[in-house]
Amino acid sequence: MRWTGYPGMHVIVFNLASHWLGLPRGRRTAFIAVALTALLLPAQSAFAATLELNRTIRTSPFVKTSVSMGDDEGSAFVPSDNSLWLADDVKKRIYEVNPATGALKRTIPRRVFNAAPRLGGGPEAGTDRTNDFEAIAYNRKKDVLYVFSGPCCTSSIRATAFRLTRQSGRFRVESYQPLPRGADYAAAAWRSTDGKIYVGKGREMRAFDYASGTASASFRIEGVSGITGMDFSRAGADLFVTVNSERLIRINWSTRTVVSGWTFDLRPFGIRDSRAVAKVGGQFFVSDGYDSRPSGDPLRHAVFVFDAGG
Repeated sequence: MRWTGYPGMHVIVFNLASHWLGLPRGRRTAFIAVALTALLLPAQSAFAATLELNRTIRTSPFVKTSVSMGDDEGSAFVPSDNSLWLADDVKKRIYEVNPATGALKRTIPRRVFNAAPRLGGGPEAGTDRTNDFEAIAYNRKKDVLYVFSGPCCTSSIRATAFRLTRQSGRFRVESYQPLPRGADYAAAAWRSTDGKIYVGKGREMRAFDYASGTASASFRIEGVSGITGMDFSRAGADLFVTVNSERLIRINWSTRTVVSGWTFDLRPFGIRDSRAVAKVGGQFFVSDGYDSRPSGDPLRHAVFVFDAGG
């Protein structure tokens, strides 16, 4: 399935057709010539974007395994390993997956996060900080993964950020930082241009600093709400977000505005609960967290892989 279009084109075509029907027959031919010229000239300069479903990655179970995700909440891509990392807030663990084949490379279970020490010294994280894995971000410059866990679903659960560093060639959980009271980050992404991690949920975005465990004042992008997933383009010029209305949106970061003609409805492709997005080359990997598909359905918590143009 593929969507292509120019912003507002359906309105323009409808209005032209309505006008054509009201003309005498003798004037309709001339009107068509003028109308076609009016349509084609803007189309040459208008921004056209396309989104086409390439394939899906099965996670319940992962290919050639008996391991299944309990939910699909967050993701990040590590180019040097060709690995897509996925967060599971039900089974409380993260997975390393080959994005080309869907093969499961590795699982990091909850107990490993439970045993993480606090940055700078302090008690281990424990189970109150590992109940709600929501988002993952990868700092390509420092080669560090960050995993964010939320405060769901009792008052004792604490929102927390974990840092994974490379040790003996593999990412290992190195430390954690408590998040500020009230923090609940559903999405996270690292931007190469300024080297910052950005987090978001709902309409709010913030810059997050792991060393201090603090976040900046919140800000909003007009027209963006219900943020569930985030990832920057490689150069950092654009931010791509998924939202809870099952849409994929492109944001020009320098102007902090939504790119016209680059918002896609993901529901026609079969996504019911868009939860994360990772940009891998020219493709977008969108995680579906929908829980009501029956056991055995290949789309249960699947990752949808899209080709995008424009």
